[in-house]
Amino acid sequence: MKDKDWQAEITLLQERETKARCILGVAEAAGPTEIRQAFRRLSLRHHPDVNGDDEDAARRFHLVCCGYKYLTEGEWCSALDELEDPAEPPTRGKYRQDNPWGYWCWWREQYFGEDQEER
Repeated sequence: MKDKDWQAEITLLQERETKARCILGVAEAAGPTEIRQAFRRLSLRHHPDVNGDDEDAARRFHLVCCGYKYLTEGEWCSALDELEDPAEPPTRGKYRQDNPWGYWCWWREQYFGEDQEER
């Protein structure tokens, strides 16, 4: 029996959540209310009935629905797997700057790290 690659599975789940959040334009710390509001706003903007002239509107609307379902119900849509990875988050050294924890770690190392000379 082959062992599961848990690290790869966790990475895949994180990538899926990042894609869904990028599509909806919500932060990592966004709660259900913010996610629902973003979904409603984007679904009205990209709905095929509203954008009759735009052939790409149906695909965008489908991606918005897929992102919302993943963040609220955990249902994954294969259309999101076909998307390219979102842009790499901003970093300073080895810490990501797109979330409070990464910024705090960067700040702590910057001002209290082992490299600092005693003053």
